[in-house]
Amino acid sequence: METASSALSQFVILAQTTQGRALEALIGQALDHSSIFVFGELLDCPNVKALQGTEFQRSLDLLRLFAYGTYPDYKARASELGELTAAQKRKLQLLTLVTMATRDKLIKYSDLEAAVDVSSTRELEDLTIEAVYQNLLVAKMDQENQCVLVESCACRDCRDEDIDYIIETLTSWQQSAQGMIQALDGAVAYANSSYEKQKVAMEDLEREVKTIRDSLKEGESTKVGGVGCTRMQIDEADEESKRAKSTRGRWVGGKH
Repeated sequence: METASSALSQFVILAQTTQGRALEALIGQALDHSSIFVFGELLDCPNVKALQGTEFQRSLDLLRLFAYGTYPDYKARASELGELTAAQKRKLQLLTLVTMATRDKLIKYSDLEAAVDVSSTRELEDLTIEAVYQNLLVAKMDQENQCVLVESCACRDCRDEDIDYIIETLTSWQQSAQGMIQALDGAVAYANSSYEKQKVAMEDLEREVKTIRDSLKEGESTKVGGVGCTRMQIDEADEESKRAKSTRGRWVGGKH
């Protein structure tokens, strides 16, 4: 399967040796291509830049629209840019969805319907599903609440004037990441401290249990020893009693 990068590379190579109407047709083919959603490399080609101010500038403006713009931008300039093919219209609708996903992680169906100019929820959901299959979005649809929940999205081409916004966004992300790291470090330190305390408490408990066991063993030994002495004393008393009875019998017999 042809990848987006390899497909774009082929158009870039061809654009380096193509001019005029042939280059106009080449740009149209790139806009129709189902796998290409970024156009920065094509815009940077000298021959493409050279279309500025010529009779083919409309193709250059249309290419810029696909690189940076949205479907509402096209509608505002439709008379100037000309009619889109079905494939181009669909692609621009998908790119509009991507642009909205970069700004909000919850996109209402009503807002998306207005932006991409569709007339039914079914069409809107089909567009969202296609964006997911094209790897433009990682998202899911919440039909009950009529919205698209975005997890992540693909990147679009950026202009020089977008650099400040990108830096601001990355700076904010870095600060959030640092705050998260500090929170995680605190959680790790607390977990380690709790573990050490629990370990000491467990060692104290084990020592106490051992002490109690040793005490119980000593008590059992003392009890067994005491029983043995008592038994010995009882046996000696029985012996004395037997000897006394025997002596008394002999004395009585001698008297008779």
